Amino acid sequence: MAEDAPQKSVGTTTDRDALIALTLNAFNERLKQLENPEEKSRSEKIQKNASFIALIIGIALSLVSLFDVFLIKPREALFRDIDEFNKAVNSVANLRQSMIQVQFQSNNPQMILAMNSMVTPQVLAHIQYATELLPRLGDYAGIPQLIVLISEAMNIYDWKSAEILVDRAVAAKGAVPSLQAEARRYKARLMFFTGRVQEGRKAYEDALNVIRNESAFGINGSRAYIVSDWIVAEFSLGDCNIANERVRQFMEFVQNPQVTSPARSGLISTLKSQLGQLQEGEKRCPFPSSLL
Repeated sequence: MAEDAPQKSVGTTTDRDALIALTLNAFNERLKQLENPEEKSRSEKIQKNASFIALIIGIALSLVSLFDVFLIKPREALFRDIDEFNKAVNSVANLRQSMIQVQFQSNNPQMILAMNSMVTPQVLAHIQYATELLPRLGDYAGIPQLIVLISEAMNIYDWKSAEILVDRAVAAKGAVPSLQAEARRYKARLMFFTGRVQEGRKAYEDALNVIRNESAFGINGSRAYIVSDWIVAEFSLGDCNIANERVRQFMEFVQNPQVTSPARSGLISTLKSQLGQLQEGEKRCPFPSSLL
């Protein structure tokens, strides 16, 4: 029995060492699991991918919304405003055309006066609506449309709208010289009508300068037309010296060989008629002898 005791001690020590080794191995395995976690389950992977896809879709929808807000809708609004502006211009032109037809077809002054009273508020409403649209149109308001509105605004004494429209026409970019000259001619008329004579004379000069270097056949006819308008303005004002200077300038232009005979006759007869009407009122200046 004395020999069995040491063997039991040795067995116990061996078991203890084995248990410690097993514990350490288990601890190491646990550390490895913590350092290198197992891959997530398939459902977790799908959930993660779905979240990522939802995020991408959300970003894409946001970009589409921004594109719609900042590009598509403003362009749609611009096209709508351009259409509304053109409709207003066409309405003004049609109303004026109707009035001219009535004046030619009717000999009843009361009827013409009644028609004018009915049409004028409509024309005014269209002009003011078109003028309100201008800030939203950018460069899409052309000089021809603006001139229609300017002419009618001056006819009904809507000086405020006329000045806004004139300034816009003069500032228009990229227009051909003949249209730029027309814009400045209407500015000159407006300046004379509203008592700003020096500004009006400068605007007439500007209108001539715009086409100074034009060499197209018959361009002097256009120059003569601008000067004839200037002559009427000066005769209306009663500044006879300047008016007669402009008459001499008119004759130089209109007698140019490139101005055709029909155009020359039309320009001269129209100017004579306009000055003749002024002579029926206050005879501030004698009728130019060169036009007799």
